[in-house]
Amino acid sequence: MNRRSFINNLSVCGASLTLSPTLFSFTKAPEKKIRFALIGKGGMGSADCNTALRVPQAELIAVCDIYKPRLAAAKKEWGEHLKLESNYKNILADPTIDAVIIATPDHWHQRIAVDALNSGKHVYCEKPIIHKRSEAKALIKAQKQSGKIFQMGTQGVSSVGIQLAKVLLESGIIGPLNFVDARFSSAPGMLNSFQAPAEATPTNLWWDQFIGEAPKQAFTPQRFFAWRNWSDYGTGLAGDLFVHVLASIHYITGCKQPKKVYSDGDILYYNDGSRDTPDLIYSLFDYTMPDEKSHFKVSLGANVLDGVSKQWGSTDFSMIGLKGTMRVTWDTVTIKTHGTVNTEGLEERLAQLPGFGAMRKISDYEVQFSANPEYPDAHFLHFQNFFHAIRDKSESVAPVEFGVYASSAALMSFESQMKKQII
Repeated sequence: MNRRSFINNLSVCGASLTLSPTLFSFTKAPEKKIRFALIGKGGMGSADCNTALRVPQAELIAVCDIYKPRLAAAKKEWGEHLKLESNYKNILADPTIDAVIIATPDHWHQRIAVDALNSGKHVYCEKPIIHKRSEAKALIKAQKQSGKIFQMGTQGVSSVGIQLAKVLLESGIIGPLNFVDARFSSAPGMLNSFQAPAEATPTNLWWDQFIGEAPKQAFTPQRFFAWRNWSDYGTGLAGDLFVHVLASIHYITGCKQPKKVYSDGDILYYNDGSRDTPDLIYSLFDYTMPDEKSHFKVSLGANVLDGVSKQWGSTDFSMIGLKGTMRVTWDTVTIKTHGTVNTEGLEERLAQLPGFGAMRKISDYEVQFSANPEYPDAHFLHFQNFFHAIRDKSESVAPVEFGVYASSAALMSFESQMKKQII
């Protein structure tokens, strides 16, 4: 299941998920299993868990969620052997657990991650890994002191397409970068359409634990099931969507953070009290390249009131340089240039990249580079990288500082829109 399909099909009450086949031909299962627990069995947590279980050395032994029906579902989906908990601290106190996947609402990410690292657990954390930029230092400190592996859940950086784009930009084929553009769109739903599941009662949903350190609210199931809509628990479309593109841009360019960000957004349709974050937002980011010799702009937009355009920027965005452009997807990079494309030596260089498939000349001015169609998908590769980093004691592809920088850039966009000022 890709990110676009997940967002478009996810209802606030749940999602239907399928388990993809394991790609054993790409991974040899080592003797010792890495035992992990899932903290947060919502739609994204369930999808993450299913993907993690495709990695041969991974073994799920526990699930934590504050909504009891999800715990009951976990045993049906993944086995009667599972340890079930409502309190994540019981998971962290279990010495048989090596790692955790954190897929809770955003406002719990940093706190649980810090506690997990301090408890000696390796951490895979959904993005953004912080809810406020002020949370960054404590998270980085906890990871450094623990020495445990940390991976942010931005799967695109593990895709062959993003890996190809990094090499191609470094080759100079499109010249100095000046602009990156990405758009997200999805169709609007009906107003006042939320219906809480019959099981969503105070007995089944640990409301105070969900609220945590957020402002107190009376029991309101919609806020739990649609937490992404609310700034107390989520980070709006910027933290939910933009962070994926920003992580890919950081990986490709080597940049860490923008110098400034300006955003504008509004609630144009969902005026039914179902959210306090925009249903449309556009942001402009100003970056300087690591060598400080050039800078470029990034334009990101998200419109969840657009059911026609069918754009999904995390898996399809454009990078423009002085000599040409790159259209980047998770599986391909298409180069268009003003003059004849110079590919001398590129195919041999890219052949050293795991997963590279072929170079196809479309015209003198257009060339496409693609992944091997038999190579695993980015979601699998990202979890494989996490578990291999644990096994080999090596750095993951999206470690804590990388995650903080990408998350902070998205939060700058969110803050700019909320405060109506340049950040």
